[in-house]
Amino acid sequence: MDAFDENLDGFYDVENQLPRYLRKRATDHFDAERAHKETIRTVGGHERHVENVREAFLDGLGGLPDDRTPLNARTTGTLERDGYSIEKVVFESLPEFHVTGNLYQPAGEGPFPAVLFLCGHTANGKAAAGYQRACIELARNGFVALSIDPIGQGERIQSYDPETGDVDRLSVIEHTYLGQQCAVAGTNLARYFVWDMIRALDYLEGRSDVDDSRLGATGNSGGGMQTGFLMLVDDRLDAAVPCCFVTSREEYMKTGQAQDGEQIVYRAIERGLNYDDFVSSFAPKPVLVGSAQSDFLCIEGSRKSVERARSVYELYDRSENVDLEVAERTHGLTPPLREAMVNWFREHLRGVDPTFETGDPPVEDEADLLCTDAGQVHGEYPDETHVVDRNRAYVQDRYDAAGRVPSVEDTEAYANSIRETVIDELSLSKPRQELHPRRIETDIDEAAGVRWEKVFFYSEPDIVVAGILARSLERPKRSLPTVVLPDHGTDDFDECKDRIAALARERGAAMAFDPRGVGAVQARDVNTPLANGGTYFDYHGTEYKLGSDALMLGTSLFGMRVYDVLRAREYLSHRVEDADAFALEGIGAGALHALYAAAAEPQFRSIRLEELPYSFHEVATNREFEIDFRLRVHGLVGVCDVPQLLPALADRDVVWDGIDPNRFR
Repeated sequence: MDAFDENLDGFYDVENQLPRYLRKRATDHFDAERAHKETIRTVGGHERHVENVREAFLDGLGGLPDDRTPLNARTTGTLERDGYSIEKVVFESLPEFHVTGNLYQPAGEGPFPAVLFLCGHTANGKAAAGYQRACIELARNGFVALSIDPIGQGERIQSYDPETGDVDRLSVIEHTYLGQQCAVAGTNLARYFVWDMIRALDYLEGRSDVDDSRLGATGNSGGGMQTGFLMLVDDRLDAAVPCCFVTSREEYMKTGQAQDGEQIVYRAIERGLNYDDFVSSFAPKPVLVGSAQSDFLCIEGSRKSVERARSVYELYDRSENVDLEVAERTHGLTPPLREAMVNWFREHLRGVDPTFETGDPPVEDEADLLCTDAGQVHGEYPDETHVVDRNRAYVQDRYDAAGRVPSVEDTEAYANSIRETVIDELSLSKPRQELHPRRIETDIDEAAGVRWEKVFFYSEPDIVVAGILARSLERPKRSLPTVVLPDHGTDDFDECKDRIAALARERGAAMAFDPRGVGAVQARDVNTPLANGGTYFDYHGTEYKLGSDALMLGTSLFGMRVYDVLRAREYLSHRVEDADAFALEGIGAGALHALYAAAAEPQFRSIRLEELPYSFHEVATNREFEIDFRLRVHGLVGVCDVPQLLPALADRDVVWDGIDPNRFR
C-alpha cells in the first residue's frame, strides 16, 4: 500500500475544499454585515454601530495598556535644511519601550497643524525615501510632520542582537513572527502599534509649536493600516489620509493574498469589522482614501468601501468630506498620492487652496536620520524591553501561573470542566453530519498480517478527510482502535507504515489520518512568491493565509483539525464492532492535535505523544521559538493550554515519548 496520489487517487477533488469552505463561512458573515449596514439610516444608528465596531476591534487586540506612563521624550539631534528642520526624537510609549522618530518642523513661527506620518513595511522605516519626501513636502507646506518607526522596522528591530549586530527577522517577517506570539496570548501585535500612535499624538500635543486642535494622520500600506486603526480609536484626529490600505475583506479574500501578523484581527469577519468601518467611523471629519489602480489591495474593494462610507457621511450632510484618490500606478506612496495627501491637509487643516504640486526633494542618508548612536533601540538602551516582555506581562496580569500545571483535588470535575472549555474554545460543538464513508483501495498484506484500506469520509459538509487504515488479519489480544496523526499526515506514510501495521496487529485496527488541509487533503497552493513569500508552510504561504482567514472568522485551522480527529474516532467506531475505548498517537503537530482531541473526548483512553513542539505559553513568553503556522490559535494561554490539559488526563494512559512533561510543572 502506497500513500495517496493526487486528489485521493482521483476519487475526489480536495484541492479547493478548504479555501472554498472558509470562503463560504466568510460570505455568510459578509451577507449579514451588508444587511445590517443597510439598516443604518440615522446618525444615532451609525454612532451605535461605531461603538460596537470599536469594541470588537479593541477586544480583538486584547485591549490597550491601562496607563499613559511618562513619555520621557528627548531630542537627540537636529538637521537644519532649506525651509524646514528635522529633529531626531525618542520617547517611551511604555516604560523602557522606546519609539524613534523624525520630526519635520516648518520654518517660521508656530504653532502649526501637525500630521503623524505612519510608515509602511519598509525595512528602514522612517528613512525610506518616499516617506522622507512626504514629510519634507508636508513641512514645506506648513505642517509639523512626525514620522515614527514601527516595531520591527528602522531602529526598532526586535530580533536585533546588540552583541553581534545580527538581525534574524525584520519588517513583515518580524511582524508575523511576533503576531503568532501575541495571538496565542489572546492579543495582537497591533495592540502595540496602536499604543505607539496614541502616545505619538500625546507627544505632539505637548509641543509648543503644534496646534493640537489641528491634528492629522497619514501613511501608506502598513502605514495606511495604522492610520485606519488610529481613526477608529482616537478622536483627537481632525483629518486623515490612509493610502494603499482600504479595500474590502470580501474582495481581498478573492485575491488569495496573505496579510501580516498585525493585520489579522481576531473575529474581524465574524463581527463584521470591515475596511469601510475605519473610514465611516471617522464621519463627519474629512478623510481622503488614497488607492492605486493596480494595487494587490484591489481597487474594486476600495471603491466599495468608500461608497459605503459616503452613505454614512450623507447622514451628516458632509458627503464632500470623504473622497477617493486613485493613482494610475501600482502599490506605493507614489507622487500622485503624495500630492493629493498634502493638498487634502492644506484644505482641511490649514484652510488654504489645494494648489500644491509635488516635486522630488532630495532626501537624507539613512545614517543621518538615526535617533540612536547604536542605530537600534536594543543596542542603545540596556534595559530596553521586547514585545515578548510585554506579552509575558500581559499573560501574567490575566492568568495566574499560566505556564504551569495547576494543582487539582477533584480530577473528575476538573477533567469535565477542561473538556467543556476545549470544546468551547476550539468550536468543537457542531452538528454531526453523515460520514458517507468510501473505501477506494484494499490490499491484503500477508507478510505484515494486515489488510490495508484507503478511506475517506465527510467530517463536515463539503469537507472530506482521509486515512490509510490497517485491519488485523487475526483476532487481536485486545480491541483498541487507534488514530495515528503523523506530523504531515499520510504524506509521512512510508515512515510510519510499519508502525501502523504493528498497532493494527496488536489492537485490531489503526489508521494514519489526514484532518482537513493535511497530507492527502492538503489545499492547493495559493501562494505566489512575489506577493506572499515562500513555500506552502512558510511565512505568508498557503497554510498561514488560510489560518489567518480562520482566525478572522473566530476559529482556527487547529481547532478544525481537532474536530476532524474526533470524527475519525466516530468513523472507527462504525468500522470496529463493540469498541468502547480508543487510542491516539500523535507526532509533531499531530501530537498537539491528539492532546486536545483526547481532552475533548473521554473515549480516547490511551494517548502517545511524540515530538510535542511546545505549549502555547512557551510560544507567548519565549523570545525565540520554532514557528509553525499549523499551530495558529487565539487566546489558549492560561485557559486550556498544555499545562492546563495535563491534569484532565490523569486517569488516562499517557506516554510522553521523548518529552519531559515536567517542563510544564
